[in-house]
Amino acid sequence: MKTTRIELEGSAGSVAITREQNTIRIDSIIREPKGSEQVWKTWEVEARIDDDALFKIAEEVQRRCDGGRGTNSMVHDVFREMQRFQD
Repeated sequence: MKTTRIELEGSAGSVAITREQNTIRIDSIIREPKGSEQVWKTWEVEARIDDDALFKIAEEVQRRCDGGRGTNSMVHDVFREMQRFQD
């Protein structure tokens, strides 16, 4: 069995992560953007993405969901969920 879609929600926004064939798609939405913050952001990466590159995306996803930079454990929680979609 594979995970093909997951949704995460925080106090400031949400993210949907999906996998189709060899591509991971990450759609992030911020509910109330500040200043010039982008409301909707999408990443499309190969499923063979390395951990370092995926972790950088996880940092931004966590910030967008929670409304600010989180602790390492908060980022790692998001990162572990995203790893389900890697090859």
